[in-house]
Amino acid sequence: MRHDLVMQFEMTRERLQQFINSTSETFFDQMPKGFNNTIRWNVGHILTVADALFGLKMLPADYRQLFWNGTKPADWTGEVPSPETLVSELQKQTAQIKETFTDRLEEKLAKPIDLNGYQIETIGSVFSFNNMHEAVHLGHMNALKRAIEGQRE
Repeated sequence: MRHDLVMQFEMTRERLQQFINSTSETFFDQMPKGFNNTIRWNVGHILTVADALFGLKMLPADYRQLFWNGTKPADWTGEVPSPETLVSELQKQTAQIKETFTDRLEEKLAKPIDLNGYQIETIGSVFSFNNMHEAVHLGHMNALKRAIEGQRE
């Protein structure tokens, strides 16, 4: 189990990186009909949630105002991180998570995380939830990209 959780994390992050590399930057801020967020928002959201779940505190404070649950690009004011910045943050965060937590999966959290009644009590459970969360958002981004491509035809 221990290796699988880290392997799934690596696979999802690699797929996310491949997705970003294969997606035109012009797509990052388009919001097709039926969607309430963008590719840029989803990437920032993945970063922000992982930062909070793993207790990293690696990201600028304004990421929560931009990318936390319930936020949306329509409410953004001021500077927003560029796709390049988000990719750089993803790479740094991925390395930090692997380096810090890979051998600590059974370790109990100092304080359990309550997610809508579900208790996350170990680092392994953090990986498990985070992996699912990132895969869901990668799916959203793929749907966004297909919808944007469909608008161009």
